[in-house]
Amino acid sequence: MKLQIFTIASVVVITAFSCGTSKKAGSSAEASLTPGDAEVKAIQTKYADVTLQTLNEGYAVYSGPCTKCHGQKNIFSRSEQEWEKAINRMAPKAKITDVQKDALWKYVLAMKAARPNQTK
Repeated sequence: MKLQIFTIASVVVITAFSCGTSKKAGSSAEASLTPGDAEVKAIQTKYADVTLQTLNEGYAVYSGPCTKCHGQKNIFSRSEQEWEKAINRMAPKAKITDVQKDALWKYVLAMKAARPNQTK
């Protein structure tokens, strides 16, 4: 009986710790893709009128409709040309507006421009 209680308690503890770790890992990965001042400055060299609000709208599309179907794609592993083709091809399927499509494009460019050495 004591062995059964110990086994059940061990499973509960292991499960609790593994779930807690996964949530933290996901949150930090998500946070690292959230645009900030560095991304705004980086994209403004090409598009001077871009604001943090625009980038947040792009992030909302990326983390919403895009991720819903495909999971989170690595922004940094694709070239700008590959992203442009993918966004143009997928926008009608995702049923996003032209404004959302533009915000998504600028979000991707901003992330890549602010972190040129990041590949993962």
